[in-house]
Amino acid sequence: MKVALFTDTYLPQLNGVAIYLGDAIRELAKKHEVILFAPGSGPLKIEHPQKNVKIYWIPSSPFPFYEGYRVASLNYKRVSDILKKEKPDIVHAHAPINLGLQGLLAAKRRKIPSVITYHTHFPDYVPHLLNGKLPKMFHEVSQAAVKKMINHIFRQADRVTAPTKELVSELKSYGLHNTVYLPNGINFEKLKCREGGGAKFRRKHRIGMDKNVAIYLGRLSFEKNLDSLLEAFKKIEKNDRVLLVAGGGPYLKKFKELAASLEIKNIVFTGFVHEKDVAAAYAAGDLFVSASHSETFGLTFVEAMYMGLPVIGVGKLGPQEIILNGKTGILVKPNRIDELATAMDKLFADEKLRRTMSVAARARSEEYSIRRSIEKTLEIYAELKNLHRDKNSQKSKGLYIKNA
Repeated sequence: MKVALFTDTYLPQLNGVAIYLGDAIRELAKKHEVILFAPGSGPLKIEHPQKNVKIYWIPSSPFPFYEGYRVASLNYKRVSDILKKEKPDIVHAHAPINLGLQGLLAAKRRKIPSVITYHTHFPDYVPHLLNGKLPKMFHEVSQAAVKKMINHIFRQADRVTAPTKELVSELKSYGLHNTVYLPNGINFEKLKCREGGGAKFRRKHRIGMDKNVAIYLGRLSFEKNLDSLLEAFKKIEKNDRVLLVAGGGPYLKKFKELAASLEIKNIVFTGFVHEKDVAAAYAAGDLFVSASHSETFGLTFVEAMYMGLPVIGVGKLGPQEIILNGKTGILVKPNRIDELATAMDKLFADEKLRRTMSVAARARSEEYSIRRSIEKTLEIYAELKNLHRDKNSQKSKGLYIKNA
């Protein structure tokens, strides 16, 4: 099968969509041909990074409101001509914005079966993409408009997928009844940690082995709600407790300044963590915590669970489904700093509970392997390909009735 993937964010940018796509492409390319369209930083460029993979880097410009994101140029004819040349069996748009919409339109006009994956909860991200600068009085109006836009755009695809059952229900409430459940997956091979890797990571960042460490790992940006995490940690900070903030991003300086203003003493900011060191970072922790309430999936929760960490997250969207409350971790309500502090305090204080949750977390994480995710993805592709073939067969025999 030949698959054309469209994304408005891709490696080397680090976020859940980009990382998932990198893993998904490697898995797909084992037996299938993959054509990827992604925003590039220069003129149109074609790259062959591995067997069965071709990348079209589409010219783009930096997105002015969100550091690290790029917006692909508008050139529908170019995209359509490439699809005509490549002749894919399926077009799959991931979290479509500019480039993804061009791919979807070209697929529809060229009668190629199409799939859209809803990775980003757009109603929540309207203020995030503007760094919180949208006046609150416009939030409800903007969210209503975004929901109408989602309904209009996503219904153009033959199938819509969402990574959690909650999002499937929400999209169906918009009128998108062609939505199916397709959880993301993770390549756990990347999380191989050498013996002593966690201890080495601690030594590098001057964290004693006698300390209990809560780790947050991820992008340091507006929507991750790290200010709430810092305030919660301050409430339960003790000499034997450390908050390890691993990762870089546009808000790194701001969060360092906030930690200083809160007079948090036992906090370590590592800055950017290279992929080869991610497993060691998790291994340096005793528990994982995030206060983000806009995670449609929550890749880092699954990674942390695979590394045997009990996890604390907000009971909404992805974390609500991934975390089994009281078994693999603890769920708290959005923006409840006291609840977040209590959850951390509970796990810090109870080593036996952490060990019990660690075993359950590792077992739970294995349900989210990239192999399982791609197997289900291929089932959707095959179904659409067969429906498309049957529809064309009926048309050729004069049996097809539009909208039947």
